[in-house]
Amino acid sequence: MDLAHELHDLVRTLDRHAERALRPEGLSYHRHVALIITSEHPGITSKQLAGALGISEPSTSALVRQLVSAGLLRDAAPAGAGNVRMLEITERGDATRRRRVGLDAAELAAAVRALHDEVRRPAADAPRPVPAPAPEETR
Repeated sequence: MDLAHELHDLVRTLDRHAERALRPEGLSYHRHVALIITSEHPGITSKQLAGALGISEPSTSALVRQLVSAGLLRDAAPAGAGNVRMLEITERGDATRRRRVGLDAAELAAAVRALHDEVRRPAADAPRPVPAPAPEETR
C-alpha cells in the first residue's frame, strides 16, 4: 500500500465514523463542521462558510437554514444588510458542538499534524538512512 492510498482511506474512514457518530445528534458532518467554523469565526457570512466547507453556496444556504431552524445558529446581520447573513452560534449550538461523539479530536489532530509535518518536511531535513556496514573481507 502506498501513502497516498492510506491517507485517502483514512479520511474516508474518519468521514464515515463522524457521520455515524453525529447521526444521533441530528447532525451531518458538514453541519457539525459548520458549527465549529461559526463558533471560531462569529459573524462569518454564508459565502465565507461555503468556502471554508468546500461546498456550493446553494448547499451552504440550505445547511444554514436547517441549523437556524434547529436553533443552533442565528443570523446576526443588522437590519438593512440585505441577503447577507452574518452567522453566530447559539448556546444550544455551542453545547451541541462540544458534545463528544467518539474519538478524541485533539489527540487525533495531534497525530495527524505530526504525520503531516513529517510528510511536508523538506528532503534535506529528513533523516538519512544509515548505510549497512560493509561486509568483512575474508583473509
